[in-house]
Amino acid sequence: QISGRIGRIVSRNSEVPCAPPTNSGAMPSGHLMTMPVLIVNMGGEMVYILEQRLQAQKIPDAKGQKVLNDVVRTMYYPRFIEELFKPQEMYSIQSTRQIFDRLAHSSIMRLNESSMDKLFDLMAMGFKYQIISCQAPQEMVDVTQNHLDVLKRLVGNTSSVLELVDECIRQVQVAYGGMTLSDFNAMRQSLCRFFQDRKVKVSLFLHDQTQNGDGSIVVPSSGTLPATSHFAPGTVRYFQGGQEVSRDQLPTVSANSWAPASGVRTALGGNVYEKDRQAPAEALPAAAPHEPAAPGALPTAA
Repeated sequence: QISGRIGRIVSRNSEVPCAPPTNSGAMPSGHLMTMPVLIVNMGGEMVYILEQRLQAQKIPDAKGQKVLNDVVRTMYYPRFIEELFKPQEMYSIQSTRQIFDRLAHSSIMRLNESSMDKLFDLMAMGFKYQIISCQAPQEMVDVTQNHLDVLKRLVGNTSSVLELVDECIRQVQVAYGGMTLSDFNAMRQSLCRFFQDRKVKVSLFLHDQTQNGDGSIVVPSSGTLPATSHFAPGTVRYFQGGQEVSRDQLPTVSANSWAPASGVRTALGGNVYEKDRQAPAEALPAAAPHEPAAPGALPTAA
């Protein structure tokens, strides 16, 4: 065992940590279905960062593609995904880190401990920003879908890897398609507790003013209302016998700053490390001389 809580799955090419067996007969609730959202989204952030560093270090396309495909293939190994989507309690942040340590080293790439620390901090802060910025709890599924869609593009035309990602998309639809609002709220609260007090400063976020100097995330006070709500902030609806009987609009500071829902899926979960959105120069240090073929230097996480 890797630890008391994480087992291992062994395939021909890699070793991947697996969620412990759970009672499949248990009724899933929001907080028991948090692990898939956590692992899939943080895994997506990990692939974004690795892809950006492979390009920045001018790694040959064929080698870089192999690294990304190997990591994604291991991340979506069928038995791992099957166990991940079973209802279970949240892992500690230490156990979660162990999962990603093994995933990150499932290819020819090798990261030293300092680089892995930076990678994990960037993954955690990237997903924390997305969770806090969701306009409604249900948008967490859209964020997850966005990560998976970008991964399909990054792995190219490798059909065997694309099939694994497509299967995860199907699992997401099955697991969360019928989830109630209360369960979505419970899942979001579990994620907020997981990231509570984690305030690592990231150069990209500081440059974009989505993070304050103390590491806290800037919560948007304007934007577009989520598709699940057509009511401006401050709307109070009164119900009787299951039917709405009246409605009040209380004055709020930012009510006029929100546009009606457009029906377009949130952009949260997209790849913020793409070339058209570069971090400031100091956030992109050169590779360490002793790691010429690995994304050992990562955008700054102080």
